[in-house]
Amino acid sequence: MRNYSIFSTSGVSRILLSACLCLLPAGISATEQAPQQKTFTVEMKGSTVKDVLDYVEKNSDYVFFYGNTDIDTGRTVSIMVKNEPVKVILDRIFRGTDVKYEINGSQISLKKETAKNSGGKVRERRKLVGTVTDAGNGETLPGATVQVKGDTGMWTTTDIDGKYEIEVTDRTELVFSCMGFKTQTLVVGDLGVLNVKMPSDNEVLDEVVVVGAGTQKKVSVTGSITSIKGLDMKAPSATLTNNLAGKLAGLVSSTKSGKPGEGSEFYIRGIGTFGGRATPLILLDGIEITSEALNSIPPESIDQFSILKDASATAIYGSRGANGVLIITTKEGSENTKAKVSANAEVSFLTPIQKMEYVDGARWMEVYNEVLTSRTPTAAPKYSDEAIANTRSGVNPLVYPDVDWYGILFKNFTMNQRMNLNVQGGGSHLTYYMSMQANHDTGMINCPKDYVFDNNYNRWSYIFQNNINYQLTPTTRVNLKMHAQFQNNKGLGNNDNLYYNVYDISPVMFPPVLPAQESDEYIRFGNRVFSGKSVYQNPYAVLLRQFKQTNLNDINASLSFDQKLDFITKGLKLTALVAMNARSSSTYTSSMAPYYFQVDTDAWNPEDPTGYKAIAVGDAGSTYQVQSGISRWAFMTWYLDARLNWSRSFGDHNVSALLMYMMREYREAQLPNRNQGLSGRVTYDWKNRYLAEVNFGYNGTERLQRKQRFEFFPAVSLGWVASNEDWWTPVKDWFNHLKIRGSYGLVGSDDTGKNAGAQHFLYVSNVYTYKANFYTGPSGEYSKSNAPVISAYPVEDACWEKARKLDIGIDLNLFNSLSISADYFHDRREKILMQRGSWPSMLGYDTATPWGNVGKADNRGFDASLNWTKQLTDDFSMSVRGTFTYIKNKLVYVDEPDYTYTWQTTAGWPLVSYRWVGYVADGLFKDQEDIDNSPEQNLGSQVMPGDIKYRDLNGDGKITKEDRTLISDCGTAPKVQYGLGVYLKWKGFDLGMFFNGSAKRTILQSPMNPFGADTGSEWGAGERQLAKYIDQQRWTEANPDPNAKYPRLGTLYTDVRNNLETSTYWLRDGSFIRFKTLEFGYTFPFCRLYFSADNLAVWSPFKLWDPELSWNSFPLQRTFNIGLQFHF
Repeated sequence: MRNYSIFSTSGVSRILLSACLCLLPAGISATEQAPQQKTFTVEMKGSTVKDVLDYVEKNSDYVFFYGNTDIDTGRTVSIMVKNEPVKVILDRIFRGTDVKYEINGSQISLKKETAKNSGGKVRERRKLVGTVTDAGNGETLPGATVQVKGDTGMWTTTDIDGKYEIEVTDRTELVFSCMGFKTQTLVVGDLGVLNVKMPSDNEVLDEVVVVGAGTQKKVSVTGSITSIKGLDMKAPSATLTNNLAGKLAGLVSSTKSGKPGEGSEFYIRGIGTFGGRATPLILLDGIEITSEALNSIPPESIDQFSILKDASATAIYGSRGANGVLIITTKEGSENTKAKVSANAEVSFLTPIQKMEYVDGARWMEVYNEVLTSRTPTAAPKYSDEAIANTRSGVNPLVYPDVDWYGILFKNFTMNQRMNLNVQGGGSHLTYYMSMQANHDTGMINCPKDYVFDNNYNRWSYIFQNNINYQLTPTTRVNLKMHAQFQNNKGLGNNDNLYYNVYDISPVMFPPVLPAQESDEYIRFGNRVFSGKSVYQNPYAVLLRQFKQTNLNDINASLSFDQKLDFITKGLKLTALVAMNARSSSTYTSSMAPYYFQVDTDAWNPEDPTGYKAIAVGDAGSTYQVQSGISRWAFMTWYLDARLNWSRSFGDHNVSALLMYMMREYREAQLPNRNQGLSGRVTYDWKNRYLAEVNFGYNGTERLQRKQRFEFFPAVSLGWVASNEDWWTPVKDWFNHLKIRGSYGLVGSDDTGKNAGAQHFLYVSNVYTYKANFYTGPSGEYSKSNAPVISAYPVEDACWEKARKLDIGIDLNLFNSLSISADYFHDRREKILMQRGSWPSMLGYDTATPWGNVGKADNRGFDASLNWTKQLTDDFSMSVRGTFTYIKNKLVYVDEPDYTYTWQTTAGWPLVSYRWVGYVADGLFKDQEDIDNSPEQNLGSQVMPGDIKYRDLNGDGKITKEDRTLISDCGTAPKVQYGLGVYLKWKGFDLGMFFNGSAKRTILQSPMNPFGADTGSEWGAGERQLAKYIDQQRWTEANPDPNAKYPRLGTLYTDVRNNLETSTYWLRDGSFIRFKTLEFGYTFPFCRLYFSADNLAVWSPFKLWDPELSWNSFPLQRTFNIGLQFHF
């Protein structure tokens, strides 16, 4: 083979040879075509183009013709073909280049063709160089494959130093692959140098987790940290925290209401203090946010969701991390990748579950008469047989109403919608992730569409996320992250506890509305006079009389700056972060006073059954709207930190260090709250085998006086990766990983005492002027009005609340598929600020009872997580995930009076949410003789047979408050919480199920007090509903069951006051298992269609209502969801 030019002799010879061949007889044409039938088997790596062409010429009759400047014959290529014609070889070595070829018999001409892009401009080829390294340790990777996407003939490998070079255009995509590492596809763009970091595909050894103020390889972490991916939090619910229960080991969550937009309460390892805030610090990309803001974050935007649980993991955050830290890290773009666009649209259908059921009007009247005459035998029945029959027959619903108040106020179905759009990608200097979500949530309130107010719950929310990272120089990086939430909430104004309103009025009291008259410009709401002009509450009027709109804005922004300082020492980096969180709200209401009318039942004539007479009652209503002024509130958190990070490897020794200064200011009033501190961390590991970490925080708070504001909080943790020992090798194929770790440290909280009402500045007195009236003189005849009064004295020797935290954990991996992590923890709280209960008020302190850092509490337990993932066949995979958390806390010391009886002392009791205090019930009184032979029991009502009998603990013959004691060491907060998820994939199908549960949980079946009123006001004077379960389970004279689930009823509050006390009679097992979510989907080439459901079923020993809620809470909804995801 020879290349030619017009000045070369060989070139002239080739031209003459070509001419001679052209003059050969036509009969030789078959011979000319014969070379094209020739096939080749070639395997050449790292060879030049010239080497490949020479090989073809030597092993065939082919001859190549090309110019010196046309073809880069020194370009390195690799090719592997088997029994393929020459055309395949040429396609492979010249694909993606500007070289074209033409085969004419045994002659092959090569020439250069100008490449153009879609706009007609020349797309020039150029040489790209770079280095491929291990993302975990930064070491170069020799032998990594670099291939042009879509062209198997255009590839090369990295040399011994991890370097490569390859010809590309600005449209080229390169695929980087290497054994043991995840394949990456990157867009070249305008780069001349493309350095690539390859992440390992060994998730056990190289998974990166978020730690305090940074990240670490999971294998080297010695603290207690649990992480999951953001999409694992996805469920058909608009509220993120409602999906937390059972998802993360160590995090305990409880749902309190099914109201749209309401979130769940959650704690890390339960509640460990009674002095101040017990909830964790929540950080979104380093910005402190509220749990309300957390509720609205789209799972699609979350990369990782982590909780830091022990002292070693949380020490870096100082006082803010005393109750654990929850870190949400949002997604970011990737360098040199195409823009990835994802869109998600969902429609949800919701229906309430386990709502309270009440008896109808006629049954209510019958039971009322029975209860009235059994309590008071001389009383005449309130409702005649005729009235009961007329109510049952529905002869005139205005005169004899039988109202289904629930059906009037609520619907059985509603719909929600959600849309999410996000874009992710990046170039050579800039990466980006942008997301927008719109939610539309509606409620179950049944409002007339033609009324002036539509008071059904109606919430529109818009969430924006924008993460931009810009590489200013090879050593300088700037990161801007913004998260914004905007909500518009419309709905019921003055009272949103409609479920209690339904209970608070009987079905026979009055009709919800009366027919409109011809001249009416208003609704005629039914009612009755309570006293004078006072009337009862009509739940339907409450629903319609006031409208409220709230606009809520929550903006989080952070700007960080990363500067490598390798010129000072290798591995040194400076990071500075400035962040702000601003949350504001504005609210106004519009109202119309209702017109009330009472039907005169005495004027009803049976001969005119549809007729009625109504008279106006109560204050006159209005036909115009009264609009309130706009109520506003706002707060802002400002945060600054600066960090020096250093990380180096010296052979088998890996060392890192962090030093961070932090300043925080929170303002919602005239005076801000401020904190500042210095934190640090040093880590060391040898061969990823022996691990050590030391953390410290030196933190200050303005709540304490000078010289006492700063406190030092150290923590240390150790780890041993036994599976990295040489002697572990024989079992490593099946017992892949074992790490034992432990930590001990001291953390502090400056929030102590606030829950109990302590002042913010503990070192000064709180003095209120023009508040108190003082009386002096022998008979108090001399007075001084509006005198100043001290409401709080300075706290003597006030200090930080402190927690000593111990954690011992183990992490293991079996069969490359099963991962288990388990931790035992023990926290001891000391110096809890509380009011001195042992100081009697007779000393003259009045409301200014002194405070002291004297309280102590203990919290211990166990949490564990399990993950099993297996590719069972080429098309079928399965994974199982489980979590378990157990907590047990107690009060070690509480400053309280020197009680006469030991059972009154709270030391040793669980904390408030984990206990019940009340009377010990010994069943129901059997008869009058049983009452006469029992201790005197006067708790507000005269007891009768069928009422609850209490135990006289002190033996004084009377039931008093001194007989109250701890009746359950389990409360509404669960001591045990767990979750189990099963996920299957087969070809394009996927199926996921998740169950969660809570145990060692006791609830109080609160007595509902049918008929009777709690107070003597219009807000509680209604004759109340009778629940069906009470009617079916109650004690009666006709059936005096000593084991009845509900005691004797009464028509008045004073009849049953004895039975309303908290006692063991009302305690129920509140454990449950919930079928939380189900999702089934199918993935097409560019989209995924799925169906999901939420709150499908609950199994519990308690059957009356959802065991996680109160009886009068907004019920949970069963949700069915249809969604479509697009990926471009």
